[in-house]
Parts: sequence; C-alpha cells; structure tokens
Amino acid sequence: MTSKLSSDPMGRIDMFWWAFGIRGGFAVLFAGMLAFSGNLLGSFLFDPVMLVLLSILLGFYVFANAVLLGVSAGFAWQHRFGLGWLLAGESCFAFLLGAYISFSLLITSRSFALLAGLHAVSTGCFQIVLALKLHRYKPFGRLLSISALIAVSVGAAFLMHQAEPPRLISFWLSGFELIYGVVVIAFAWALHREAQQAQPEAL
Repeated sequence: MTSKLSSDPMGRIDMFWWAFGIRGGFAVLFAGMLAFSGNLLGSFLFDPVMLVLLSILLGFYVFANAVLLGVSAGFAWQHRFGLGWLLAGESCFAFLLGAYISFSLLITSRSFALLAGLHAVSTGCFQIVLALKLHRYKPFGRLLSISALIAVSVGAAFLMHQAEPPRLISFWLSGFELIYGVVVIAFAWALHREAQQAQPEAL
C-alpha cells in the first residue's frame, strides 16, 4: 500500500505510526481486562461494587489515552505537522472525561453506559475529522472510517440502551474496544510500512 504520504506536511502522519500502535495495543489490553472484570468478577461481586471497579478501569484507560494524545500533539507541533490542534483537542476532551469517570464513584449502570457512550462517540468523531484530513490517501482513510463508524455506532447504542445490566454493558464495551484496537493497530502497521518505504526515497 503506497500513497506517498511524505509528499506534504499533512502526509507526514506516517511518523505517528507508533502513537496509533500504542493506542491500539491499549485498546486490546483494556478489552481483555474489561472482559475479565465484567464476566469473572461480576459473577461474585454486587453490581455497585463492580460498577466502581469498571468505572475506575474505564477512567484509567481514557486518561492514558489522553496522555498519549497529548504527547502526540507535542510531537506534531515540534515537527510542524497539521495535526497538533486536532490531537490536543481530543487529548483535552479525553482528559476531562477520564478524570470525571475516575473520581466519580457514585455511578449507576445508566451513568456507566452514558460515559461509555460518550467515550465511544467522541473517539469516532475525532477519527472522522482525521479521516477527512486524509481524504486524499484512500487506503488510510478507509481504515479510519471503519473504526470511526464502529465507534459512533456502538456509542449511540450505549446512549440509547442505558438501562442494560452492567455486565452486558462491559461485554459490549469490551467487544468494541477489541475491534477498535485491531483496526487501529492495522492502521499503525500500514503507516509504519509507508514510513519504511519513504526512507530510501529520502536518502
């Protein structure tokens, strides 16, 4: 897959492959931890206790994403790429959402579904913006569009079905994060290949 991303400043997103790779790895790891917490722990813990554990886990994951996005934004500004403000905006939103989730222990199944939905929808919306910025590079835009569509769809489902039990919410959130992580890792791998192909041309 060759799109000549390095031909313009916006196209230097191939240098961000590591950020997307780490983010996808976090998502897969979080999916596994969420499945374990929701299914195994949920079998012998009361719902209120499990909700606190799930909210702390979700808050930590969102906050870790915020830190990674902040680092990526700084990297973009340092190299004068066109992604700095987008990454910084997503980082700020994720930081506020993660902080609220982590420190709000008075949580119910409805509020957990609401927060999970906001997380998924915001992730999808920011990826839609990134996909639009990469509209000239169709293979990469398609991958981002797939993950954005999944995120918005799952987020909307959470927002419309807030009365579901916590274990079911954690199950669907785990499945979403697993699929999302795999797609983002595939996107990172495609960017990494593009960066490797661009190196001989730059010499």
